[in-house]
Amino acid sequence: MDYVPGEVTTLHKLTEKNPECSMEDVVVVVPMLERDFRLDATEWTFSEIERIGPEKVIVALRCEEQSVRDIEEWLNEFNLDVKMLWCNGNRMTETLRKKGLEGRNGKGHDIWLALGLASEYGEFIVCHDVDRKTYVGEDISRLLFPLTEGNKFVKGYYARIENDRLYGRLCRLFYAPLVRSLRDLYDTPILRYLDVFRYGLSGEFGIRSQEIKRIKMERGFGLEVGLLGEAFNFAGFESTAQVDLGIYEHFHREKSGPNGLAEMSLEVSDALFGILRREGVKVKYDVARKAYESMASEFIRQYELDAKFNGLEYDAQEECAQVEEYKESIKAPRGDTRIASWEELGIQMKDIKRASLEDVDLSGE
Repeated sequence: MDYVPGEVTTLHKLTEKNPECSMEDVVVVVPMLERDFRLDATEWTFSEIERIGPEKVIVALRCEEQSVRDIEEWLNEFNLDVKMLWCNGNRMTETLRKKGLEGRNGKGHDIWLALGLASEYGEFIVCHDVDRKTYVGEDISRLLFPLTEGNKFVKGYYARIENDRLYGRLCRLFYAPLVRSLRDLYDTPILRYLDVFRYGLSGEFGIRSQEIKRIKMERGFGLEVGLLGEAFNFAGFESTAQVDLGIYEHFHREKSGPNGLAEMSLEVSDALFGILRREGVKVKYDVARKAYESMASEFIRQYELDAKFNGLEYDAQEECAQVEEYKESIKAPRGDTRIASWEELGIQMKDIKRASLEDVDLSGE
């Protein structure tokens, strides 16, 4: 069992015991899409949150108008204090537009909204997805515990194994080898920080509410990387922790097409190279691309050996083909499209609450 400390505090799952934490002043943020409605994994997730009983749950919902009421009624079936934010409702969209928040929005936008609201209700904020088949409510305590011990930011990590195969392709084959190769090329504090995370693209994290109003958020699938860049500035090595969440099984994405892994790799690349640009790292992209290919090849060799060691199936040829596709994403960022911080925008939370309530009340009429 690997339990040697690293550059950030790393808490391992060494036993079946979980830390005991009070749920007072704890808010759980859950992003949710229309396709998640009533799925077994989603139902299980909310029943587990119900069992743990945090003080409040904020659901960041993105869906079509005709589904809003049904989803709200379903959420109210759980014995939880739930605040549902319909993130793409007309009044919400107009309220944000008046503050200059226009353009493409996605998961990052929705979590940004929910975090802002969550900061009004509790000191400790835990965020996780709803599509995990192996979710347990104790994950809330595991993400919460380091915050109660003085850390400002906590990241979850896990093993992605399912159907006797390794998953987590975007992180294993793109993000992890890219960051490692960049660290070898440009050994800077920000790259050392990004490289310490065992699953940099996980959607599970914990944060103190006082940090939320100052951070900028990527709008789409670059949000996990972008948040690490923000955490480097407000938490640094000394106030960051990562925690072991065990085995993770969930919904898988196709390698290409709308919102597939190829498009996601572009957004991850934009976020990563945007961070490096702001930190003053001058990347030579042709050199970075070649270094990534070499590092990814070495990672694949090790993945293949690890899979064989554990009796898992592994197709090295398919993984190499995916690396060839991913390397096209290694290019200069397409521009800074992050959402400004709540402090910079000066939006009143009462306006967000009002817009959401009006949107939900008028939906389906």
